Amino acid sequence: MSYAELARARYSCRAYEDRPVEAEKLAAILEAGRIAPSACNKHPTRVLVCDTPRLREKAATAAHHFAKKGSVFGAPLVLVVCDKMGAAWLRSYDQMNSGDIDSSIVVDQMMMQAEDLGLSTCWVCHFDPRVAIDELGLPSDLYPVHMLTVGYAADRIADPEAREARTIPMSEFRLTV
Repeated sequence: MSYAELARARYSCRAYEDRPVEAEKLAAILEAGRIAPSACNKHPTRVLVCDTPRLREKAATAAHHFAKKGSVFGAPLVLVVCDKMGAAWLRSYDQMNSGDIDSSIVVDQMMMQAEDLGLSTCWVCHFDPRVAIDELGLPSDLYPVHMLTVGYAADRIADPEAREARTIPMSEFRLTV
């Protein structure tokens, strides 16, 4: 499958089969995130694997709007992606911190690797970081930025016309100056 086909096949899955993600697939997903580029190779991203009922329930407590069957969207696997405080590169001109960007690249690479392995994902940002810190017992130097649910889809991607209707037209996306 070409990258363009992979990108078009990927969607935000919100219902999962009650089937675990195989260890070798999880390892490949984590490796895709580990090798993701980061600003000045600082690699400030850390990932907590929530693959037990207890950890999935704790993740779902933080993302309570999406809690389903003891997990986030009922996923058998939730990856909590964190920024290691003080580890990211800072842009000297305005002190912009690259941590959010770096962790987004990690999630993107893990998400596309999962899709390539026949798994589905949903990138979740609507959760309470304070609740995630408390529930998951994260160290004080880790701040949760994203969750990525992973598993075998129990729903289906919308048809191409419906997807296109929700996508920004190229005429608006591409700027001309």
